Amino acid sequence: MRLGFALPHVGPVATRDNIRAVAMEAERLGYDSLWTLERLLKPVNAKTPYPGAADGKLDDQYHTVYEHLSVLTYVAAITSRVRLGVSVVNLPYHHPVTLAKRIATVDQLSGGRITLGIGLGWSEDEADATNTPFKQRGKIGDEAIRVLKALWAPDPVEFHGKYFDVASCEFGPKPVQQPHPPLVIGAFAPVALQRAGRLADGFTGCCAPVDVLLDFKGQFERAAADAGRDPATLPTVIRCLVNRTDEPITDEGRPVAWGTWEQIRDDLVRLKEGGVDEAFFDVSFVKDNTDRSSVLGYLERFRGIVEEPVSA
Repeated sequence: MRLGFALPHVGPVATRDNIRAVAMEAERLGYDSLWTLERLLKPVNAKTPYPGAADGKLDDQYHTVYEHLSVLTYVAAITSRVRLGVSVVNLPYHHPVTLAKRIATVDQLSGGRITLGIGLGWSEDEADATNTPFKQRGKIGDEAIRVLKALWAPDPVEFHGKYFDVASCEFGPKPVQQPHPPLVIGAFAPVALQRAGRLADGFTGCCAPVDVLLDFKGQFERAAADAGRDPATLPTVIRCLVNRTDEPITDEGRPVAWGTWEQIRDDLVRLKEGGVDEAFFDVSFVKDNTDRSSVLGYLERFRGIVEEPVSA
């Protein structure tokens, strides 16, 4: 199982120097990938409760979030091997023509190293701010995926749909990765898992117990098989949103990577045994992650966690 790490582009540790330090150290340590996330804004009076919090409010760290693709472009210039991923771009909030151009450009600049995680977005506030019809975001996202793939195909290209219309044109640069960079869809609901099985190159999940994530993986693979695709060629990537504790957390309902070092390691072993292809650690919201040294400490600690015994 490949291992990755989230870049420090969220919260108080989000600085250029910290991003650079983590990127270079991750490559030196042999990590397989580096990741960003998308958050456009932090509503003061949110229309939509945050599904990841008991009080429905976004964490204070979301006050500062560097833009995901800009961060990856910067990191592409200072690394040479490690893959670069965003988990996830909320697709309906971006016009697919401009997004296709940006992704192809980053793929060229990085030498073919980008993975694009895509979702539909859960925040009505962000949908409003980007002039996105919130209730239509599923259909918009489906069509946007088709636009991306059309524009990355050989010229001349065109697309004619309900939401987007591109007359016959030449569109370059094309991505290094062909037929296009991997598209991994973030999904939880059955309809979203069905969509991922039909359209995506892989599945990505987070913020749920290991058993639930493995069940989602199975649903995605069955949907892919029903669509005439080979599930063995479609990887699963799990974002481990770390919440490290000194005392064990009751396993019932415990999200992946929550608990003691031993519990986190056990989660990673179970993901590996369950056939997960890649997992990456996001320590953006760990309470003691307050400066560069703490981020680099987690980076060092998590490397090889699946293979090596975990000490207290």
